[in-house]
Amino acid sequence: MKGEVDQTMGVGMSESSNDYACDAGARDFTATAYRNSKGERWVTVEGTCACNTEGFELTLELASPPIVPVPEELHLNLVEHAPDGSVPQVITATPVKEDFLIGDEAERVVIRNRHVTVPIKKE
Repeated sequence: MKGEVDQTMGVGMSESSNDYACDAGARDFTATAYRNSKGERWVTVEGTCACNTEGFELTLELASPPIVPVPEELHLNLVEHAPDGSVPQVITATPVKEDFLIGDEAERVVIRNRHVTVPIKKE
């Protein structure tokens, strides 16, 4: 996809040692559970990452399920979408926020490609 950063091969990445253009750690994220009007349990996962240029768009996407299911965990990946064209090299705070349907047993969010685990706060 045009503008998407290839996280598996390091193409279009920053020169940082982890090959990501945006710095993200557990301290940067929160996960808050709530119930909608139908009684379904959802979690809002949000955070702010420090990207090496302005113009990045961040999304959280469902990761492939682990080989051994872990009902207490929601597995996600943080995906970087690089800006088009030339942009200034300025560290920029970049927000990300997504909602996911979860089961009652879910206790934590694992952002697998960043080795980040965030506890889910109760509704």
